[in-house]
Amino acid sequence: MDGGFEINLTEQGVYLVVHPDSTASVGNVISALKEKGITDYNGGVIKAAIENKQGTQVQIAAPHTEEAREADFRIKLSEDGLTCEMWLIPPSGGAAMPTIENVKGFMNSHGVVYGHDERAMLDMLGRPIVKEWVVTAKGDAPVNGRDSKIDYKVDLNVLKPRAVGDKVDMKELGAVINVIQGQEIAEKTPAVAGQDGMSLSGKRIAAYNGKDKNLPSGKGTTTSEDKLHLYAEYDGSVIIKDGKLSVNPIFEVKGDVDYGVGNIDFIGPVSVHGSVREGFEVNSGSDMIVEGVVEGAALKSEGSMTIKIGVRGTGKARLIAKGDVNVGYIDQAYVRSNGNVAVAEAILHSDIGARGEVIAMGSKKGQIVGGTIQAGSEVLCEVLGSEMGTRTEVVVGELPELAEERKRSQENIKQFDEQLEKLDANIVFLKSLQQKGQMTEDKQEMLARTTKAKFQIKAQRDATKKRLEELETDMEKNKMEGRVRVKNTCHPGVTITIRGVRYIVRENLRFTKFVYEDGEVKIKPFE
Repeated sequence: MDGGFEINLTEQGVYLVVHPDSTASVGNVISALKEKGITDYNGGVIKAAIENKQGTQVQIAAPHTEEAREADFRIKLSEDGLTCEMWLIPPSGGAAMPTIENVKGFMNSHGVVYGHDERAMLDMLGRPIVKEWVVTAKGDAPVNGRDSKIDYKVDLNVLKPRAVGDKVDMKELGAVINVIQGQEIAEKTPAVAGQDGMSLSGKRIAAYNGKDKNLPSGKGTTTSEDKLHLYAEYDGSVIIKDGKLSVNPIFEVKGDVDYGVGNIDFIGPVSVHGSVREGFEVNSGSDMIVEGVVEGAALKSEGSMTIKIGVRGTGKARLIAKGDVNVGYIDQAYVRSNGNVAVAEAILHSDIGARGEVIAMGSKKGQIVGGTIQAGSEVLCEVLGSEMGTRTEVVVGELPELAEERKRSQENIKQFDEQLEKLDANIVFLKSLQQKGQMTEDKQEMLARTTKAKFQIKAQRDATKKRLEELETDMEKNKMEGRVRVKNTCHPGVTITIRGVRYIVRENLRFTKFVYEDGEVKIKPFE
């Protein structure tokens, strides 16, 4: 049956059966008759049978003896030369069905010598499929390789404003890429070789071989033995130069810290060749050097801080350093140092605090005017105050912030002791239950948590007590050493506090030293 109709050849004649669900046309039937060599058919009867679709047998031609006709093939090849499809026209009139060798021979004659699919051929021959293409051969498509790939483990999108909430902060450009020693900064996926293909004609089809490239290893980096991982050799900032990743242990700004650079937060030393403009922040994990001027900016250093020209703070600048602070001049700024603060020219209307000394010397000016100066051991300057009687306050011997920290430490230790007392009581109770055999799983977990909490709080208390001892040692040392020395003139309007005792300067004093003796501040000659 083909297309919902049958053609039967009998001794009485040629008969047509059109099934009710047939989709055949008159043309389909006539084409099938011609394939059998039947040309003297009755077209009107055929048309009526197609229209009626009654499924009954009607005679459409006189008896006909079908001539023997060999099977025939049609073939088509895909444009890429990798697929061969065949169309079998079955034999008629008793002619024999072709063999698989006949099919192969036909394909070979059309240049198809590779990729024969014998199973598909046998299926086609065993169940003749009329007017349907069957894939009888397939070539091998080439499998292209892949280039090696470098996967960066750090964000290299520098100098791009970052979103902070719903806004974009133009000062947060991500200019610093911090890495620590041993941190992986890049990983390489090796290149993959390609696999050649083969066409139906037996010709090799070349595949693309992936290109290899080395890890972008620059100064300050190390590679793994297999050359697939790149690590930072030491703490620093990742930079890209000539296509390579390097780690620089010092973050260097060639010009100013402004909107072209953005805020800086670096794990190591920072060197700024220009100035730090108002509103920007610079944080360094070690020493910091600024060649120019610091405006109303915020600087924080885990080491020393050097500002070669000076600070023009306009009441907005904040400088905090764990080490010494060395500055050309300070004007209207907040400065804190765990070491000394040394100024070459002048300190003007600023809030200065140093664990050690505050020194304004090194030039003829060497002046401290206005604001508050706090030092743990000494304040030394050429001139203190001004002829205009500008209010200037100097405190030495006991820094208020140290006293405040001592107070907080004492309060924390008291809270830790109270917590430990409660935890000890709970532990004693839970262990008594354990000895009586009344310990449930919940109580056992509670005992473990309580014991762990006790050790954690004890460690916190011990660390706080150690810090308190350091504070008290520093404060006692400062009390012993506290003094103010003025090499040239100390003007009226200056208030000096040593170990909590105040002294108000009411007249010009020259070559003076202020010290604490016998419960009061005394004036002695400069030495």
